[in-house]
Amino acid sequence: MTLKTLPPEPIIDPDNTKIHRWPDLGLTLIHDFISPSEEATMVAAFHARDPDLNPKRRVSQHYGYHFDYTTFGASETEYSPIPDYITAFLPRLPLQDCIPDQFTVQYYPPGTGIPPHVDTHSMFEEPLYSLSFGSAVPMTFRLAGPNDARKMRLPRRSAMQSEGEGAAPPPPSSVSSQTGGDETVHPSWDLMLPPRSLLLMMGPSRYGYTHAIRPRKNDVVDGVAVPRKGRYSITMRKVRRGEQIKCDCPYPGVCDARIREEMALARAQACPKGQDENDKHTGESAKS
Repeated sequence: MTLKTLPPEPIIDPDNTKIHRWPDLGLTLIHDFISPSEEATMVAAFHARDPDLNPKRRVSQHYGYHFDYTTFGASETEYSPIPDYITAFLPRLPLQDCIPDQFTVQYYPPGTGIPPHVDTHSMFEEPLYSLSFGSAVPMTFRLAGPNDARKMRLPRRSAMQSEGEGAAPPPPSSVSSQTGGDETVHPSWDLMLPPRSLLLMMGPSRYGYTHAIRPRKNDVVDGVAVPRKGRYSITMRKVRRGEQIKCDCPYPGVCDARIREEMALARAQACPKGQDENDKHTGESAKS
């Protein structure tokens, strides 16, 4: 069962009304972050690299360290120079102490979307940016629940298919969560991402909420069906390496670091060290 509710009201920056914030969620939306001319340059650059796009499937381009769809982190060997149309706006990002170095540019034909997912926690720093251009689109947010945690623990999860409980905050509305058996269904809500807008996810929205884009060709805006056009986005992350790869967020259900710890513990319990030694001695005795 899917519960829908109205999005929470943002706090509008009094000094810049284009900046909308949801402090309890760690969410910020900046309208008109790039200019129409910058947008046109980005669209032209994308199509220059991929002139023959599949009208039914999204297409990805990677710059900086390529996103690795097997580890859900960044490749250590594949790197593409960052184009000027990206480096030009980096000095305008709101968090200058954590500049991204991994960029995934994507094209979404009308009718395509993104399944609900939580981006990898431990492999990247906290700030997660998404720059939208082309068609406007609503992004759906929902507090992650037990079903999301189960999906995260499937034997082989693919970011191309999908791309926290504990002290999690309550859903961002007065609509109560509903529980059926051991499953909790939290209400979802849509946030419209206008063309040329920048979304910044931190805290709960980064670690504890799923985000998605429903695959459809029309969106209802103010009661009117509006056809989607081609949408583009640039997802921006700061890569972690070595001992930096960790996470201690309050959302263990959907935290990749906690899941790795669980799996390591399960393996250790399934094959204790003492059992390994007994098996070794048994094998040696059998040989003699």
